[in-house]
Amino acid sequence: RTVFTNHRRCISNPGKAELHAHTRHSDGELFPEELVAEADRVRLAALAVTDHDIVSGVAPARAAAHDLDLELIAGIEFSSNLDGHEIHILGLFVDENNGGLNECARQSRRFRHKRAGEIVDLLNNLGIGIELADIEAVAGSGSIGRPHIASVLVDHGTTVTKNEAFRRFIGNEGPAFVPKPTVAAEEVINVVHDAGGVAILAHPASSRVRQEEIGTLAGFGLDGFEIAHPKHSPSASKKLKRLIEEMGLLPSGGSDFHGPGVGATRLGEFAVSLEWLEALRIAAMEHRSNALSTEETE
Repeated sequence: RTVFTNHRRCISNPGKAELHAHTRHSDGELFPEELVAEADRVRLAALAVTDHDIVSGVAPARAAAHDLDLELIAGIEFSSNLDGHEIHILGLFVDENNGGLNECARQSRRFRHKRAGEIVDLLNNLGIGIELADIEAVAGSGSIGRPHIASVLVDHGTTVTKNEAFRRFIGNEGPAFVPKPTVAAEEVINVVHDAGGVAILAHPASSRVRQEEIGTLAGFGLDGFEIAHPKHSPSASKKLKRLIEEMGLLPSGGSDFHGPGVGATRLGEFAVSLEWLEALRIAAMEHRSNALSTEETE
């Protein structure tokens, strides 16, 4: 199981680590190979592939990075909840072949598929007339999300842009919005640790995660949270950095890159230092060691 790929070669790279990026295996616009090529072009030292609720993009990305001066980190972004509040938790340095990780991801994708069907029903009650099969075709074998539904609405001629689709129909205030069922945060954190990874709370400021909620997550074993993120204001990032230091957790960050046609953020724009990366790696190695010790005693 190769998880810490190209470690020695990349630590000498003067670049930075992009720890939040998506491919077409979830709601990104680039294939894994294209994402890796872009990471190489902007001279990143490390890239984490963190698709929503799926890890199938990791292997092709790793293969594409094999002969490059780029460390490819296996990751995933789980949708989860804490007392009904939807939050996103990244798993970094995970073993993408871990059975528990993949079962949790499959459960999350089943939730997504069910939700997509319910959204289609609401849209059709509004007289729009699309099929779930249309959305499945856009998502392919990847993880279905609202951006896929937005693409179908554009193709159908209902809206001109995806942003309009969200604003008029499927956004959180739209008439076809359906809350997403998710796995409990404590379970997600345990699954990530059992897969040898670190559990990182994604974009806590934009997700409006309160400090006391972060404390609860830390009690569950959360390793850290993102400070650098395109939806974090400078003042929010400053507060989060202070909170990281107070709580003794690990900082992380990334551009939450979905492709050149999605938003204004460029790959690597919110990349983090190799010092942060190394601290996360060490924590992941400890989780992996603990997981292996548990397996040996069972």
